[in-house]
Amino acid sequence: MTLRQVSAIAVPPGTRPGFDHADVFLSAQSSRMYVAHTGADRIDVFDCARRTYLHELPGHPGVAGVLIDSQRDLLLATDRSAARLSVYRVSDESLLARVTVGQRPNGVALDTHRMHAYTFDLGDPPGEGCTLTVVDLERRVVTAQRPLPGRPRWAAYDEAARVVYANISEPPCVVVIDTATAHVSRTIPVPAAGPHGLALIDGLLFCAADGGELVVLETSGTVRARLALTGAPDVLMYDRELGRAYVAIGSPGHVQSFDTKALRPLETVQTEEGAHTIGWDPERKELWAFAPRTSAALVFADAH
Repeated sequence: MTLRQVSAIAVPPGTRPGFDHADVFLSAQSSRMYVAHTGADRIDVFDCARRTYLHELPGHPGVAGVLIDSQRDLLLATDRSAARLSVYRVSDESLLARVTVGQRPNGVALDTHRMHAYTFDLGDPPGEGCTLTVVDLERRVVTAQRPLPGRPRWAAYDEAARVVYANISEPPCVVVIDTATAHVSRTIPVPAAGPHGLALIDGLLFCAADGGELVVLETSGTVRARLALTGAPDVLMYDRELGRAYVAIGSPGHVQSFDTKALRPLETVQTEEGAHTIGWDPERKELWAFAPRTSAALVFADAH
């Protein structure tokens, strides 16, 4: 095994268990891990080097998506229960804006060319009236809102093609959004039920689907690989240097790693039942898994 648990960090519990997306802020001074603590309506903050809990960013009802761009000093968070996008300068954690978006925003992507944020909104009730909302981060206003063909999951920005890819659970597909117009230009069918976690790695779409498969697609739609998972997945993280992808599976509580070059499985590591959220620290090559039952962050070092 290459993943070895090196720490378990206690997290102050919320009123109910539940974590969602996580991301890392990379800094020469102190890199920090941020996780949406949905059950506590807050974002929890950790020191990566010391593997310690630091503090919380409160006031995020039903927080779901967390996306960080260290180079541009931004943290974006979707506050699902408040139908809004929160925007921070992440270096000093200053709240810059809160912008009303569609109902129950979930995934979020950043168009770094235009500096537009895309939220993917579940609708109310969830699955009805799903939308994508575009937020101009310089003017801090909504510039567009478009219908989606179904319930959205996670999304990824393609800087070279200047499009956003977003998973749709039903019908199972990836929508391709032209960032020049903010319209869905085409859809890519996914041959597995419930596309969920998504990452663009070396020009390929890695799509973790509820049907228990990691589907690897060319952006043309050609299927390159279908790799078995041990259960229904959620978050997908990757390390470009190592050529590895990591998929979180809440039940039975696993992280599976895959070789993104050879497109083959590497190993399966036990986490905790319900732990469907992971974050990746590329500097230290450490995987963080967030365990809702014990309210802890489990840190695994990749020995590569």
